[in-house]
Amino acid sequence: MAVDLSDLKRSDFPNCVHQGLRKLEEVLRMPNVSHQQDVQLHIMDHFIFCCRDSNSSKIRAIGPIEELVLVREIAQYLDKMVDAASRNSLFITLFHPSAHDLRTQHKLRILSALVSLAIATHNVSVLEATAVWMQQVCCLSSWSGEVCKGLVQDYFQLTPTAPQHFAAALRTLPTMAPLFTANLITTLSQLYAKVGSGEICDRPPDALVSTVVWWLQGSQAIPSHLALAPLTHPLPGVSLPMTAVPPIAPLMKWCVESPFFENSSPCGTYFESLGRRPSLPKIAESEGLFEKTAPVKSGNDISDQYSKLHLSVIQTLQSVPSFRDRMTQKQVLCPKQVTSIVGAVSERIRNTTQKQEEAVNVSLDRLAQTILVALHTECLSGSLSDMWDALHRLPSKNRLVNTLLSTREAR
Repeated sequence: MAVDLSDLKRSDFPNCVHQGLRKLEEVLRMPNVSHQQDVQLHIMDHFIFCCRDSNSSKIRAIGPIEELVLVREIAQYLDKMVDAASRNSLFITLFHPSAHDLRTQHKLRILSALVSLAIATHNVSVLEATAVWMQQVCCLSSWSGEVCKGLVQDYFQLTPTAPQHFAAALRTLPTMAPLFTANLITTLSQLYAKVGSGEICDRPPDALVSTVVWWLQGSQAIPSHLALAPLTHPLPGVSLPMTAVPPIAPLMKWCVESPFFENSSPCGTYFESLGRRPSLPKIAESEGLFEKTAPVKSGNDISDQYSKLHLSVIQTLQSVPSFRDRMTQKQVLCPKQVTSIVGAVSERIRNTTQKQEEAVNVSLDRLAQTILVALHTECLSGSLSDMWDALHRLPSKNRLVNTLLSTREAR
């Protein structure tokens, strides 16, 4: 079956974007299209992600202003799609990443702007499709990370104070798009935690920490099973089964390393590499975002936020047995991830001074508490010998860590 593209060739930008999306949707529904993938790439390269000059019929790359128009056109088109399976299929086709495709970085930049716009405009269709895409490419992948870097820049870096509609948009995310929020927490936490990389955690922006705490503990928080242990199940428009990735490991790393953040600047190395000094928005001051809590300003206030975050991790681990029968994965914490976190704590301790004895104790307490609860609730299982060895090699141990080590002998 041949595909007629004559109408597309006569359309100018931005009309060609709308027409191209509609034609791409039609092609995805056709069962017997010869060279279907080539046709899809041709439509995207010539009519969606590029401009066609009507006078010369030449194809050229779109500029920054045209990118904004493209983002608006895609957002409006997806918002009008009723069938979730068709929408997810179109979305995944548009933004399918590949390490060998030079177009991937351009598409990820557009996707980041699209998601940022969707959050601000409450475009649930785009957020739900993004949630499916994030699970399809893995929430811990560099591709998900690239998209979320743009969101951090838009919502937590560039504005000295948070506009009211920004705060409202962030506040409603858990109820508006719970699966997207759950996947977003996973990606954002890993962006700074870097679990498995052998590196210590970058300090996340204080406002981001407060926002994550709100998403997990606020009056409209997402359910615990979605927040930290999202269910694995088929989603519309996706043929391959997807593995849900809970953010417990990266959030655990935030919590156990946060006592050592006192002398480090927030935001990590990514934004420092942009050559500008990041400024944190006072999102907590926006009415209703964090109920009646005060803005996060002092070190004690942000310490309280990490304490709340640690409590959320512990409470969620404790609640896993109540919904384990709905989960297809038994492990919520991977032994290799925990071993990596123990290694990062060891490095932190080796670089501390005597004045930081309290920070060491808080870190070790949180580490031991999380592992003890995870073992008790069977959220951490499998080959644990490397984890136990890493715990024994900790440069410093306190009573709770020794209690944890004693449980190994009882097993």
